[in-house]
Amino acid sequence: MKLQLKVTAVLLAALAAPLHPAAQQIASGANGSITFTQGVLDFNGGAPANIFTANSDESNVQLVQLPEGTRVEIFSGSVWSPDGTKLLISHTLRLDDTGQCCFFQPATVNPDGSNFNQLVPPNPPGASSSGIDCGVWSHDGRRILCAFFGDQPGLFSIRASDGGDPVRLTTNPYNNQDLPTDISPDGKQFVFLRYRQVNTDPTQQVAVFVENMDGTGLKQLTPYGLARAHEFASAQWSPDGLKIISENHFGRLFIVHPDGSGLTPIHLQPGTGNYFAFQPHWSPDSSRILFCMYINGGEGIYSANPDGSDVVQVTFTTDFNNFYNGADWGRDPAAQ
Repeated sequence: MKLQLKVTAVLLAALAAPLHPAAQQIASGANGSITFTQGVLDFNGGAPANIFTANSDESNVQLVQLPEGTRVEIFSGSVWSPDGTKLLISHTLRLDDTGQCCFFQPATVNPDGSNFNQLVPPNPPGASSSGIDCGVWSHDGRRILCAFFGDQPGLFSIRASDGGDPVRLTTNPYNNQDLPTDISPDGKQFVFLRYRQVNTDPTQQVAVFVENMDGTGLKQLTPYGLARAHEFASAQWSPDGLKIISENHFGRLFIVHPDGSGLTPIHLQPGTGNYFAFQPHWSPDSSRILFCMYINGGEGIYSANPDGSDVVQVTFTTDFNNFYNGADWGRDPAAQ
């Protein structure tokens, strides 16, 4: 992949003087373990992957022992529950009623592999649950947010216990995907990526949006074509509620305020400008960011200060049979 070393003109034009929303009165959590997906990088989605947990310095790496025959897709995310006791796997494979492969379905599981629960949501009006993408827990852990497809694709909330009671929150006006990525620290809003396809450009474009948890107050934060349009895209709220972190097409991270102001690049300092960063997340105490990155002929998971300084390697490989994906930093359950 040829890495682009310039920042988009759209991004530079948007660097207006930021407004500063008040911090949300939500206490930051104590940092716990990270989780990530590892497997063969297969853009056809056919290769299985594994889910791991580890300390943020890559010590104590533990394979999550899923039931025999359970397959996780390489583009799957693995997301800690708000209390740091359970994992949400966004893409597990399920056979259809005739035994044919494959539907993507979410599943929850304890880090030790116990209490595995594959969710099979019903098909709500105008949408299909056969290939949904679920990557966000509600703050009480009772519901999760998912992207549904179908004739009227959009974002839904479903029960975390069984996938039931789908409640529509958005409808994508371009007959494409609305991908939920996070809920604000005060629980009042969610952030998501809205995908569209422009007739003159066959590639997908995506913009960052926020909306209230009741489905009102839709607001676009970034222009279309700025944020990354890919399976690895992300947008995550900072624990203080002041910023959302995401990535652009050129593998450069940026932040934006939840009101759409203050769009600002993060200048990572990995010792070279020849890198491609993606899927950024915050540590629960907001002191670090966690992200994946192509660099030095390989790929891995890294952490850094929020301003991009002190880049630290967590994992790294030049063997793309061991591709890292979907890193998430959970809260310490002992500190709840």
